[in-house]
Amino acid sequence: MFSLVVCTVDRFDQLERLFSSLTRQEERRFEVILVDQNEDDRLGPLVDGFAGRLAIRRIRSPRGLSRARNRGIDAAAGDIVCFPDDDCWYRSGTLKTAAALLAADARLAIVTGRTLDADGAPSVSPTGEQPVTITRRNYLSCGNSNGIFVRRQALAAIGGFDEALGVGAASPFQSGEEADLLLRAIAAGKTLGYFPELIVHHDQVTAEIGPRQIERARKYGRGFGALLRKHRFPFAYVLWRLARPLAGWTIAALRRDRAAADYKRAWLAGIAEGYRSWPRWDGA
Repeated sequence: MFSLVVCTVDRFDQLERLFSSLTRQEERRFEVILVDQNEDDRLGPLVDGFAGRLAIRRIRSPRGLSRARNRGIDAAAGDIVCFPDDDCWYRSGTLKTAAALLAADARLAIVTGRTLDADGAPSVSPTGEQPVTITRRNYLSCGNSNGIFVRRQALAAIGGFDEALGVGAASPFQSGEEADLLLRAIAAGKTLGYFPELIVHHDQVTAEIGPRQIERARKYGRGFGALLRKHRFPFAYVLWRLARPLAGWTIAALRRDRAAADYKRAWLAGIAEGYRSWPRWDGA
């Protein structure tokens, strides 16, 4: 059985779209653990409306994505746990495909897939067209949290999400939690596989660059920098990761594209700050 841990805050219509897609799943052995981080009861009518069609359990959690996911993991009863965003949606065969992949190879602790928009274009992160074993060299191009399906037995061995990483964490490191989960699984000797036929849908997240996007880039950059430090990537690799936004900042500045330059500079500063301060973010 699958346990779908759905953490949500400040959304309604997108969550309804996800639930509607789940009613059409060809694989019916699943439960939904809805981790509600809203302070009010806005989701009560929505949950009641799907109660006859989906097995939904709603639990409460303070804000913080990794914290909420861990609460969902603790409540999950399924053999396979996954983490759809509250604004993504599934194809009718998504769970069936994940089940088949895991059943075909008992060595696989985690399978990941692609996240595409409604037109079939990559929407959250770039991914490849061929199945691969996930390693420290390619983990960034092997999907995102929407497409992670993990055996509960493996979670028991490697632990859940690091609550110092991810959106809403009490630290400056506002990203990196799903990559951290994959890297810890690899370090524990688990086998992980990426499969392009495993598809979850999500709208495009690109937007015109403004102060909000620049601020978010710095926060996400800190998470990535912390990830690099936590997992002891070679310093040459860290320098390469710093060189990419530095090059983008330089090119944008030469083109006099102020917004793009500020965005790349924010990424660069964030990575450097996260790498320097992990795990001490209290000024120590």
